[in-house]
Amino acid sequence: MQSGKAGGGGILRDHNGDMHCVFAAPYCNLKSSLAAKALALRDGLRMCCKIGASDVQVETDSLNLVHIVTKQTPWPWDLSFILHEIVVIAAKVQAEITHVPREGNKVADCLAGFVVSCAYFTSLDHWADLPSNVMDSCRHDKAGVSIQEP
Repeated sequence: MQSGKAGGGGILRDHNGDMHCVFAAPYCNLKSSLAAKALALRDGLRMCCKIGASDVQVETDSLNLVHIVTKQTPWPWDLSFILHEIVVIAAKVQAEITHVPREGNKVADCLAGFVVSCAYFTSLDHWADLPSNVMDSCRHDKAGVSIQEP
């Protein structure tokens, strides 16, 4: 993370693993990558709430964030407002938040990279609107194929 700028993103899928929508958001004035991960988690949960989803399975590649929101680790005071909001929304949508290795989180990683071209929160719900690298990551992810970094 350079100069407090970061991005986050995620994908909402149905019970068959098909894309409902993706989102990407730029975040400014952050002090840590954990803050960016927390904001992306909050934004994803907000979208779940907005579409009326329940029994939500959430995956993040931040094991630290999973430990914090599941109350295995104390909350950092500077993120307490965001983390409280995550816990409240997660309860509302009955979310189970689990850790996935970074290799299993390529779609969100691609979306976080895509956000550099976005000035504000962006949500896409049509397959044809996705950037090609996000499409490829979605296809590989659904097929269970791991993409290795060069």
